[in-house]
Amino acid sequence: MAEKSRLLQGRRDLVLTMVPLIALCLLAVFASGNFRFGFGANPDEETVDPIDPKSVYALSAQNLRFPVRMPAGPGVENGVPAEWKATATRDEDITGGTVFTVNYVTPEKNSLQVSQSNAPLPNVVESVFGARASQSGTIPIGARTWAVYGPNEKNRSAWVLNETGAVVVLYGSATVPRFTEIATAIQDQQPLPAAAGGAAPPADTPAPAGTPN
Repeated sequence: MAEKSRLLQGRRDLVLTMVPLIALCLLAVFASGNFRFGFGANPDEETVDPIDPKSVYALSAQNLRFPVRMPAGPGVENGVPAEWKATATRDEDITGGTVFTVNYVTPEKNSLQVSQSNAPLPNVVESVFGARASQSGTIPIGARTWAVYGPNEKNRSAWVLNETGAVVVLYGSATVPRFTEIATAIQDQQPLPAAAGGAAPPADTPAPAGTPN
């Protein structure tokens, strides 16, 4: 019995010794700033390295057969608003055309993507939104009016502008001011130069926002 008692006491002492060590380790991790609770922010978007999308915008304008516009204006450098970051680009073939997308992360760590396509507006909205969507309203920005869809079950919304030669869709979980910021930065830009024989940049005459349903 005495031997068993000493064994239990030894285990208890070991546990009591480990508890403060574990607490110190957790404190060090919290203090380093490398630990985050998974509420709201997307860890992948927070930690992924930013990219410079300017060359991708230019290359897409050369290769895709529709006008491609890059965000520009005050506070925007190489297609990226101040304190934002671009994280990825992609092309996706859909019915009726191609969707060119640049993913951004806002200063609040929310995702907001800019998609442009030559496909019919309903096809583009469905491709970006992930499902057939109905327009829920409109929002005027300067002389343009964007059609608003959503929010969906993921609390993400889409703003759509039917530009001359291309549909522009902003999609994500960002705040209205951030949607407005990127919309303002892209809506008045002339298309980037296209390759010879490609889509010629048309006059920048806005077309009315459409409704897929």
